[in-house]
Amino acid sequence: MTVIISHQLNEAIKNFPWKGSGLNGFLIGQNEDPSTILAVWQTAIVDVSEIGQDIDHCLSCFPCGKDIIGIVVVASGSLATSFQSGNISFEGMEQDMSRSFGSIESLLETLDRESVVVMCLCGSNISSSKEWNTFFVSLTKSDVKQLDVDHGTIFDSAVRMRLKADIPILLSTPGQQGTNWSCQIQEECTKLQNSVLAHNFAFGFDSNRALIYKGGMSLGTNFRNWKIVKDIKKYLKDAAEQREEELVRSSNKSVQKPIEVSLLQVGSDSRDDPSHGPIIAHKKGTFSSVKLNLPIDILVEVKEDLAIQKLYKMFIEAVSRQIAAFEKCLEGFCQCDQVFSPQVYHFKPSLLDTAVSLVYPREMAEDELENERKTFHDRLLLPKDRPWLRKASAGIFLNPTAPGGYLINPHLGLNVPNSVKSGTVSTVEGYYSYHHYMQDRFNDDKWGCAYRSLQTIVSWFKYQGYTDKSIPGHRDIQEALYKCGDKGEKFVGSKQWIGSFEVSYVLDHLLGVSSKFINVNSGAELASTGQQLLFHFQSQGTPVMIGGGVLAHTILGVAYDEMTGDIAFLILDPHYTGGEDLKLVQDKGWCGWKDMKFWDQTAHYNMCLPQRPTVI
Repeated sequence: MTVIISHQLNEAIKNFPWKGSGLNGFLIGQNEDPSTILAVWQTAIVDVSEIGQDIDHCLSCFPCGKDIIGIVVVASGSLATSFQSGNISFEGMEQDMSRSFGSIESLLETLDRESVVVMCLCGSNISSSKEWNTFFVSLTKSDVKQLDVDHGTIFDSAVRMRLKADIPILLSTPGQQGTNWSCQIQEECTKLQNSVLAHNFAFGFDSNRALIYKGGMSLGTNFRNWKIVKDIKKYLKDAAEQREEELVRSSNKSVQKPIEVSLLQVGSDSRDDPSHGPIIAHKKGTFSSVKLNLPIDILVEVKEDLAIQKLYKMFIEAVSRQIAAFEKCLEGFCQCDQVFSPQVYHFKPSLLDTAVSLVYPREMAEDELENERKTFHDRLLLPKDRPWLRKASAGIFLNPTAPGGYLINPHLGLNVPNSVKSGTVSTVEGYYSYHHYMQDRFNDDKWGCAYRSLQTIVSWFKYQGYTDKSIPGHRDIQEALYKCGDKGEKFVGSKQWIGSFEVSYVLDHLLGVSSKFINVNSGAELASTGQQLLFHFQSQGTPVMIGGGVLAHTILGVAYDEMTGDIAFLILDPHYTGGEDLKLVQDKGWCGWKDMKFWDQTAHYNMCLPQRPTVI
């Protein structure tokens, strides 16, 4: 038997400063595929009685369809010795598990599984190393088997949906300052959860033309009862064709636009006593009241062959958990005179193989949420040197285009040239949008290429969460250069070119981003920059602006063969003047791999290499 986990996630686990022995975390995977680990959640329980709440908190932060498929255990002395010697016994595992769960049977019952993957961490035999030794086993209530490990590429074939609704609630408490919001929040959220668990809600597809409700039954016209998720996909495709609508297809094959699902209330709580009429109570006094919307926003990622009955059950559980997450956010951030509205934010950190959904107060600034983000960084084993979970970076991975209709990551899907396939390849990390001539109804043909390259770089910092500022227009860029003292007042509103140094000045002035430079005296010397560019993309991952002669381009990656000296550059060309057509952009080479012949062999080139700030 084999367990699949990416190399980078495995390394993050091995290098994390786990503390104490016994249960330390949960392994997250696809519900129907218990052999693939997509993320890890560090537990924060002090007592066994808290494990249920921590499980719900954990699952509320991942897409519906993802589940806890195993646990992370820091092995005690005797168990660690048995792993390192290869003599793993069921009795030894049960003895170690008893400290956290009482028994293996209790563990399986708590996680509602017949078997679990256990990742055991043992102290390294090499005193100078801080890494943990790792072992994987499959554990049932009567047996333990060691698992092989595969660090290959993880392919996600799940169907993605997005369940959304606005649920209004009214909080009211005696007094003018609202000092007892906590009790009201608990009461209203408990009512909502009871209603959800009583199956008083249905789930709508295709603008509510089709519904699934109570146990997975389906309602609608012109379709037979759905059995599996694949039937929903087929229905939506057929329905769009019948209405002669254009199907929503991502021009970027790596982006799957989620199927929209709505939440509808179809009944009242079945526990209400119907034996008497409504009772109206009138109480005089001074009250503080707050009206809020709970914006349900749940990502769903499931396999095509999942039964509708199971999908319905997953929906119900996911809604209940998100209401609990709203309650946690409302209580954690409410003040005596203010209740902050909760908002769901979806992220896709590159270190994880799944999305993450977190609830933050909508009105609070990024700086005010730093401690909250630090907590989630620890829970998800994310380094604290990058803003993986800032609001500004939320949601970009869910759409085929960036806000404004710009193409996102047009380099994806391009093959490395055969001449450098044996070399090392490193490309831009994360998301950016493609900016080029003639966009935004602005004619900058023949002079605006460096401006457009700068816009692409700023988009990268924006979509990685380093800034919430808008992508600057040409005049904004010129005003920044005037304000920082590089240009005179007459430069603002002109059609004058800028180069790599001006790009660095604007990044520093607008975003506080510093840059490094690579200079070569001729295009022929660019072959010597392979190692420097590889290091940049591996350590920083930001797009690079290169200017030479009268042209500017954006470098998105490099392929370099140290043995032969062969090199290829992944180029995004801002001189393109057409529409946002990915196929055209790739087929015509506006985004593509270029060899040394691409460059002017006699022109002097400067490269601006933006550096990531260290922020969380």
